Amino acid sequence: MDGRPTDMFEALARTAEAIAETAAASADVHIQAADDLPGAEEHAARDRRFAAAERASAYAFRNHEIPPDEVRQVIREARPQHGLDEMNERDTH
Repeated sequence: MDGRPTDMFEALARTAEAIAETAAASADVHIQAADDLPGAEEHAARDRRFAAAERASAYAFRNHEIPPDEVRQVIREARPQHGLDEMNERDTH
C-alpha cells in the first residue's frame, strides 16, 4: 500500500470483511452453545448485526465512502462495555 486513497479504502474494506467473518463465526458458536449458555442467542443476534454492519462498511469503503451513521452506530454498540467506564474514569484522573 503506497498511501493512495484507493489503497487505504481497500485496506479498510478488507479489514471490515475480516471482522464480519469473525463476528459471524462467533454467532455460529453462540447458537451451537445456546442450550447450555444463558444469553447465547442474544449474543449471536448481536454478532450477526455487527457482522452485517461490518459488511456494509466494507461496501461503503469500496465505493470510497464513509459508512452511514446508522452502520457506525451498530458497530459502536457492538463494542464490549465491561470495564470501559472504569478505564475512562481512571485515565481522566
